[in-house]
Amino acid sequence: MSKLICQECRHENEAERIYCHNCGARLDRNALTKEDATEEAPEEAHRRVRAMFDPHRDRLRRNFFQFSKLVLGALVAAALIEMLLPPDLPAKTKTIGLSAPIGIDLETASQAHGAQPLRYSEEQVNAYVASTLKNKPVALKDWPHFERALLRFDENLCRLTVERSLFGFSFYTAGEYHIAIQNGAISAVENAGNIGRLPVHPKLIKLCGGFLFGDISKSFDREHKLLTKMSRIDFQPKAVVVTPQP
Repeated sequence: MSKLICQECRHENEAERIYCHNCGARLDRNALTKEDATEEAPEEAHRRVRAMFDPHRDRLRRNFFQFSKLVLGALVAAALIEMLLPPDLPAKTKTIGLSAPIGIDLETASQAHGAQPLRYSEEQVNAYVASTLKNKPVALKDWPHFERALLRFDENLCRLTVERSLFGFSFYTAGEYHIAIQNGAISAVENAGNIGRLPVHPKLIKLCGGFLFGDISKSFDREHKLLTKMSRIDFQPKAVVVTPQP
């Protein structure tokens, strides 16, 4: 930066000043000083220009970008394959097994305080879900086409996997939740999720949960309201226990 040095007090002033900012004396514009520019040595200039036009260096740069594109493409392809691969699920069957009257049981228990806890196996709940959704096709989205929904229970965890099809090709979305009944309401906290076999962050499941599972949840509004009248719900490996109000 250019500076004007006052001849009276030797204070450095900005180049635009006419009078010294320190003592007020008039500045000599002819005394304007600048930092000496460092002249580049010929050898250094030659080395710099040669590096700019070095074909080996340019080839390394091109190889680096090509390798980066290859790695990025491989990662994207691997993610797509994981998203398209089906998770480990039981084979799809056309017939629906005999389901327990879960809806009737919940309604009876909600009206009779002190009733015994209701315990259902994973198979019973899935049979009830399949039967209910079969009788409510209007509530499900027309596109992508709904195929089936499966529940899996583990210690304090409930996992919902939904199969839908697009142009005859099935794809799967899943969400894993911590579910509890608190103050007459059901709370569900996202624990994990998947698209196909690709794990996704729980926040993404929370953000897209309404789109992914909203139509299925709406089909069970009656059961949802009955569960809010219960005291608690406990998930165990391959079973769920619902406790009525004491």
